[in-house]
Amino acid sequence: MVLSSTELSEKDNFFLDIAFDLAHEAIAHDEVPVGCVFVVNDKEIARGRNDVNRSKNPTRHAEMVALDKLKTYCLSSGQTLEALLVETTLYVSLEPCIMCACALYHLRIRRIIYGAANERFGGLNSVGSREKYGIDHNIEIVPDVRKSDAVKLLKLFYERQNPFCPEEKRKMKKKKVVSNLVFLIGCIIQCFHHFE
Repeated sequence: MVLSSTELSEKDNFFLDIAFDLAHEAIAHDEVPVGCVFVVNDKEIARGRNDVNRSKNPTRHAEMVALDKLKTYCLSSGQTLEALLVETTLYVSLEPCIMCACALYHLRIRRIIYGAANERFGGLNSVGSREKYGIDHNIEIVPDVRKSDAVKLLKLFYERQNPFCPEEKRKMKKKKVVSNLVFLIGCIIQCFHHFE
């Protein structure tokens, strides 16, 4: 179910601010600017920002980093991740990619609010969807709540030279790369192994 951003509360905007602060932190560390916060009953329980370049692990998206912290929280509080997520809202600066969206659907999160659509890799509405995945769980989705802010951050990141990018890829910066689908399938497989 997709809702409009006019239905956001003051608390929703507060947690979105945190997600965008984390996205700014990510870009300061030469990471794609994505940040997120998991919230239950108006209480932050985990947060993350992209950590792909530093960790040299392509699956360390903001959502996966935060899910690891959420698993630790669950272990210390005696709850299961699945039981907690059905009560959880995820605030994220950019629409989760296919890998992250699949994990969130399978874990049955209640609600996701994101800053801008991810037209190339978005797993909630842009490229993927629960119908395409054959999943019966319906997430309450509030899209594009801060589109201009998210797009501005992405442009800033991609205008800079990525110091972690191999030299030959820097030369191909303006060419279209077709191998993204193979990469995403590998990420999805690794994601499911990660949560076993």
